[in-house]
Amino acid sequence: MQESTTTTTTCDVIIVGLGPTGAVLANLLGRYGWSVVGLERDEDLYYAPRAVHFDDEIMRIFQFAGLADDIGRTSESFTDMEIILRPGRKPVTRSRIGSQDRRYGHPGAWWFHQPTLERHFHDGLKRYPNVTPVYGCRVTGVEQDAEGVRATAVQRDGSTRVFQGRYLIGCDGGKSFVRREAGLRLESADFDEAWVVVDTKTRSGEKDALLPANHSQVCNPAQPVTYVPMAGPYYEWQFMVTGGKSEREATDPYLVRQQLRDFVDLDKIEITRIAYYKFHGLWANDWRNGRIILAGDSAHQMPPFLGQGMCSGVRDASSLCWRLDMVLRGAAREKLFDDYEAERSAHVREIINGAMFLGNVIQTRHRGVAFLRDWLLFRIAGMLPFANKAFADKANRKKPLAAGFCGWGHRLSGHLALQPKVLRDEEGERVLLDEALGHGFALLARRGCLDTQRAQLEHLAQQVGLRVLEFAEDPDGPVLGDPTGALQDWFDEADMDFVLIRPDRYVFDAGRADQLGRVAERFLAGLSLVRHSNQPQGVAA
Repeated sequence: MQESTTTTTTCDVIIVGLGPTGAVLANLLGRYGWSVVGLERDEDLYYAPRAVHFDDEIMRIFQFAGLADDIGRTSESFTDMEIILRPGRKPVTRSRIGSQDRRYGHPGAWWFHQPTLERHFHDGLKRYPNVTPVYGCRVTGVEQDAEGVRATAVQRDGSTRVFQGRYLIGCDGGKSFVRREAGLRLESADFDEAWVVVDTKTRSGEKDALLPANHSQVCNPAQPVTYVPMAGPYYEWQFMVTGGKSEREATDPYLVRQQLRDFVDLDKIEITRIAYYKFHGLWANDWRNGRIILAGDSAHQMPPFLGQGMCSGVRDASSLCWRLDMVLRGAAREKLFDDYEAERSAHVREIINGAMFLGNVIQTRHRGVAFLRDWLLFRIAGMLPFANKAFADKANRKKPLAAGFCGWGHRLSGHLALQPKVLRDEEGERVLLDEALGHGFALLARRGCLDTQRAQLEHLAQQVGLRVLEFAEDPDGPVLGDPTGALQDWFDEADMDFVLIRPDRYVFDAGRADQLGRVAERFLAGLSLVRHSNQPQGVAA
């Protein structure tokens, strides 16, 4: 009798797909200490970039994962986007991208080279003996029951492996096998446009001083073009497919070289990839079926005009990982995943709407509409600062949360918490705030303002592992120092004595000292905590 080639591996979480979303999620769960198996169909990283930009919020997530320093060394921050009406013309307007004041601890916008970025993610997994990536592994079946979920996969050598986990996260892209197996459907925003993406590298292996330093949108109705100066010697041009060309015609190397001649000396670059893409606006109606949960492109796809596709997937990973941690620990019920779906679904739909708005502005082929756009939008924005800001705000669309696990009692609920540098001890060590907050929930307060509510804080800390921190101008024992006054200014402006911050650094709620009890009640109720006999039954108001 022939011996079976099937082997079974058990873990806490199975991640299907180790692109950016899956690899970041694996790093985050590894840091929490959970056993993870990541199943990746490809045997090595994809050689070409598919995403090019991340923002300060995403760099903050990389910081949480312990990867920010390495990623910062191979990525490049930038500030401006330019609108150009014809190749070779001067910009008609220039807008600032993202926050410019490092309010979240990092520059507001970054270029990167995706294969280089993904190498950081995969190298990061080597830090965790409890995280096992399996490459060259195609998932062929997913089943679940009340106790767990089981994935069957075939490796390149033909052997079959079975993976048994408590939860399975589908991060396997737009054509997600996991999504289909779970019976989850995508809804369309009726945005489908064909573009050709051309990736290049300078022959010198260095930046080309003659190429523009700023990202630009060439809003020529005859041929809309996007130009991206990525990190290092890499540059990308995106050409909208016009004239009813087929995929074969639009990607013809001769045509592509002719299009590039308007922008670059072809002798100075090598073309590394020509790819035909249909830009879509799609999202899943439901992100979860029992123990199977979607994240990243499996759950949503968006036009690239805001550079938020990969960013949204990384936000999914950050939002999901702390919820998984609580449910896996038995501290919270699975209802916590409902908030993940509500929160992330509303957020990505808002970004998809913003990306479609900017895309429609950029790629209009109607010359009359383009004429009105150029004079009534771009030129006015180029001349009037307030109009420029209004256009940038409309286009950027990186909004706070509008649904999900927040208290909604204070105007900061759903916003990212500030992240200035603080003094962690009297020796004067300056660190970004998140390094002091830790990896769980944190409550940050003015020194002494909650002295009469220590019992409430102790109950909170006991039930959810909350870290309570105070700050003042100078550090004093456990009190953080606020050397720049940034925290003091933030608290004064927001009229608050404390702020309750989630592990993904969004503000749950905030308020004055006498509002702590009400905030605590909303917080504990929303967490769907599992009560144990030795746990307190609540926090007094």
